[in-house]
Amino acid sequence: MRAVTVGIISIGDMGLGMAKLLQAHDYRVVTVSEGRSEHTLSRVHAANIETLPSDQALVAQADYILSIVPPRNALATAQRIAGACTQPDTVPQRDAIDDVNGHPHRSPLYFLELNATPPRLAEELAALFAVDESATSTPFVRCHFLDGGIIGGPPALVSASTPATPATPLADANPGSWKRPSVVLSGAASTLKLTFAALTKGLTALSILSFSTAQREELLPELLAHLDEYSPATAGLARRGVIAMSPKAYRWEEEMRGIGEALDTQGEWDGVGASVYGGFAEIYRTVAEDTVLGLERVGARVRGTSVEDAALVIANRGRDDGEEPRS
Repeated sequence: MRAVTVGIISIGDMGLGMAKLLQAHDYRVVTVSEGRSEHTLSRVHAANIETLPSDQALVAQADYILSIVPPRNALATAQRIAGACTQPDTVPQRDAIDDVNGHPHRSPLYFLELNATPPRLAEELAALFAVDESATSTPFVRCHFLDGGIIGGPPALVSASTPATPATPLADANPGSWKRPSVVLSGAASTLKLTFAALTKGLTALSILSFSTAQREELLPELLAHLDEYSPATAGLARRGVIAMSPKAYRWEEEMRGIGEALDTQGEWDGVGASVYGGFAEIYRTVAEDTVLGLERVGARVRGTSVEDAALVIANRGRDDGEEPRS
């Protein structure tokens, strides 16, 4: 019996972690190579992730597709996959592959929307896959849409796996202990994901404002010292958030807008959410587009690896990089 095939769009930091976790548990992981950057493809090849030439090939071969993209790309990604499902020659390509459960016909495909999208957008995405069978005679791949979200950081192996030996065959080898995020799947998954991120990434946005302002006034050491003494839990969260956010700021801009929308519609805050988190979106846009921190990549960090350096860069936005703040 063949391995369950999971397609991942795309192989960023979270997508790569999910791919490695799935591979460690004997899933076949595939992705689409078309249109991907050399940086992404090098990560894909280094992780031994199989590449497919097109979305149509992905729909034909996958049993599950995980959409893990920047929120601004969620709609376009779902449209691409839904379009591939309705191409007439996709059906025979998919049916030519044995079902994992031994059924005579392939089981339906599942599309898991795991991005930080507001409930309104999740409903729009679900509608893309709701084909009216009575209204069309064109063959199409049946694809179930599942709204979801990922809460926490990328999966990471925290202990070595038990190697395969003659006494411990590969099938019985321990895949290792993993630190895993929570993957939620339900009708309320988008709201849960966004209200969680409202607290974590919202605190990081506030920390950026606070640290960069203190830096401009040459008070950052004093601020950090007071946090460490009088609110150490806050100090730890704020430091880690500001240090980690640089490679992700471009993704978080749209996520902040989605949070504001969810708070206003689901929480009935009548514009307060959009006002507060629209401001946070602008903070992340500024970091991503107006400072050198926007050039940072996970695994290849240069700037912003300390609170002091991140605050210096952000405080000096619009000036020559590294110039000391002016009073």
